[in-house]
Order: sequence, then structure tokens, then C-alpha cells
Amino acid sequence: MSQLKPRQLDIMQSLAKMLSKKGPVKVTTALLSQECGITEAAIYRHFPSKRKIYAGLVDFCEQSLFELISNINKSSDDYLIKVKKILLLLISFSEKNPGLARLLTREAFSVEESMLDERIILLFSKIELQIKQNLQKYEQETKKKLSLSTAASANLLLATAEGLIQQFVRSGFETTAPSRASDQIELLLSALSN
Repeated sequence: MSQLKPRQLDIMQSLAKMLSKKGPVKVTTALLSQECGITEAAIYRHFPSKRKIYAGLVDFCEQSLFELISNINKSSDDYLIKVKKILLLLISFSEKNPGLARLLTREAFSVEESMLDERIILLFSKIELQIKQNLQKYEQETKKKLSLSTAASANLLLATAEGLIQQFVRSGFETTAPSRASDQIELLLSALSN
């Protein structure tokens, strides 16, 4: 992602703020310009289309998440702890950024932004790969086999995290899951590794 100008960042933050409101949100450049306190023409000087603003938010999510995942992977933690931390990171990132949670669940996309679906699918595929790699390293290091294949285990764990994010968005950002998520992920990891 190229370096953002301050005004571009303001526009993206305003869009994220609009997306974090409860209930269905209609985002138009007119409403976005009101939220930013600038004209629609000014928005178009910084972004050629509304889709590009959404793409910028997807870039921000991807860059932020993978920077944090990289830090987790560099730690000296046990591989199963790394997996748990990656999943909890994804959930807490979504809860701290409700507008971005709506983006990650693709609920924020209208027909015009639906082309970004592939980007979100790819982002989650990359996260699933990080989980799978940690599970494979766990098996190699401990010489233990998980009760499911590493691919199926990674998919199950990520599906749990995605489900909790979806519940958070569906509840109108009311239901928070950190303690529940931690317990659920711990139970799944325990069941998979025993």
C-alpha cells in the first residue's frame, strides 16, 4: 500500500466511522463528504471512485493484520499459543474497529464494491495459511498428529473466529466475544491436539 496523504486517511477513517453505525448503512459520496466536512469534488481528487476508498480500507486491514501476525509468528511462544493469538487478534481487531468488521464480513459492500469480495476471500485464505503453517510446525516439533488434518483444523479454527465476528456485526456491535472466544478456541485446540 502506498503512503497515504492525510486527507486520504481522513476520508478512509470517515468511511470506517460510517460503517460502524448500527443497522444498514447507505454510503454515498455525498454522505461521505458531509461526514468528512469536505466537498464531493475533494473526495474525487483523492480517490477516483468510492470503490477505491473501500479498497484502501481493505489494504489497511490486510497490512495491519499481517504486521501483527508477523510479530506473533516471530515470538518464542508454543505453536498452538501462536494459533490462539492469531485468532484472538482477528476477533479483537474486528471488535476494536466495528466498521472494519463490517468490511471483513463483506456486509459493507454494495453491488459497486462487490469486486472487493475476492480481496477479502484472499485475506482470510492467507490467515488460514498462517494458522495451518503453525499447526504443521506443532506436529513436526512435538511428533504428535492432530485429530484432524492441519488443513481441516486450520479451517475449523478460522471458521470459529469468522463466526464470532459475524455474530458481533449481526448484533449491531453489542455482543463482544473476547473471553468467550478465548475459551472456545482453547477448547478446540485442546480437542485437536489430544
